[in-house]
Amino acid sequence: MKVLIVSLTLAILSCTSFTTLAASKPDISWSYVSAGYAKANISNMVSKDFKPDGYQVNGSFLFSESIYLAASYTELSGSIPFDDILGMSLDLSEFSARIGMRQAATENIDAFFEGGYIRSTAGVSGFRDENSDGFQAGAGFRYRVAPRVELGAAIRYYNADSSSTTFADLSARVKLTDMFDLYANYMFESDTKLLSTGVVLNF
Repeated sequence: MKVLIVSLTLAILSCTSFTTLAASKPDISWSYVSAGYAKANISNMVSKDFKPDGYQVNGSFLFSESIYLAASYTELSGSIPFDDILGMSLDLSEFSARIGMRQAATENIDAFFEGGYIRSTAGVSGFRDENSDGFQAGAGFRYRVAPRVELGAAIRYYNADSSSTTFADLSARVKLTDMFDLYANYMFESDTKLLSTGVVLNF
């Protein structure tokens, strides 16, 4: 939690310190849709080798010089093996909707802060799904290290049904054309890791 507070404070300070840069059109794209493959590694369960996979869809739209809306949906499924019996299929999904602020910290770096709603669903085949609703907040930066390469890092905090989790979030993009990128993203905490990769359509 202390890491989150420090990250949010730094993001807020950057948003008040670089107003001139913020007024310029960002070289980093904040209006896009993306889709791709996703695979998780979840420990601290009945099976320590639970690795569901599936797909992920993301979208973002910058509707002013600094304010953007974003949404994400991830759906995963996998079989949990038990000793001497057949495995059970577990389906997981997560939807989030967020509003955020981007701020040009330098010519090649955008800092951002965002917060919003999150809903998670987990269900075993033949049983009732379990849903949880809550909120999330995040802060980080995106860095254009080369004309066709972008790196990013963020801290993301999730709170739902009286439980909370803090994730580290690392990302990379490779620009193919002005419209298309390839992306890779890795989110992790002590028990859960999520790797995703796919294609970005910028507009």
